[in-house]
Amino acid sequence: MKKFLKLSLIALLITGCATDGPKAPKKTTDSLLKVAAMARKTGNSETSINFYNKVIKMDPKNAKAYLGMAEAYIDLKLLDAALEYIKKAEANGGDKNKAHYLKGKVHLLLGNIEKAEREFHQSKSVDALNALGAICDNKGDHRKAQQYYKQVIAKSPEYIDAYNNLGLSLMLSNKYKDAIFYLESACTLPDAGVVNRSNLALVYGLSGNFNRAREIYSKDFEGQELEQKIAYLQDLIAAKRK
Repeated sequence: MKKFLKLSLIALLITGCATDGPKAPKKTTDSLLKVAAMARKTGNSETSINFYNKVIKMDPKNAKAYLGMAEAYIDLKLLDAALEYIKKAEANGGDKNKAHYLKGKVHLLLGNIEKAEREFHQSKSVDALNALGAICDNKGDHRKAQQYYKQVIAKSPEYIDAYNNLGLSLMLSNKYKDAIFYLESACTLPDAGVVNRSNLALVYGLSGNFNRAREIYSKDFEGQELEQKIAYLQDLIAAKRK
């Protein structure tokens, strides 16, 4: 609720600037796009749709707004609507790389892996490369997956998902030392959170370093919850030895 109120206040401040002269509408739409993206990033996809709709009413040819709408509808798993907005973005000269990536994401959610791969291959975005890596990992081709993730990191050194995915892929390849290196790197990035730290703790545990695993888990968990994490690691090690 606090997030929604904060966003609403920002929106009021932005819309209040629309009468400041001929350049104000452009500034307003750009500002609304930023607020919409922020809303989506904080998990308020429905709120972000409202802001994107405001932009579209002011500028019906704004391809960024259509692509943003598509992303929000993908979050909500309303995939037919997402595809319609991707088409509208393309019709208005939208970013082709992002459009292909989003279409690939829709096909992936629908279970159409081959179609998803075709769309990802047509996109030059790091998001598409990361997605191709995930598909390869899912197929068991960890070597190829790791190549994709490294391409992402080379192009975008702060793309945290690639470090995380690469670390987990290396873990699946039983390369724990290398996995720890990339997961440690992920945890140093600004967007690092509990998921990244938990994956790092997991690999430390699987490598046999329970003390380090406990130390990392204790940053986010305590008491019974912490002990459950450690017990889960011990169960994984026991199952692996059988």
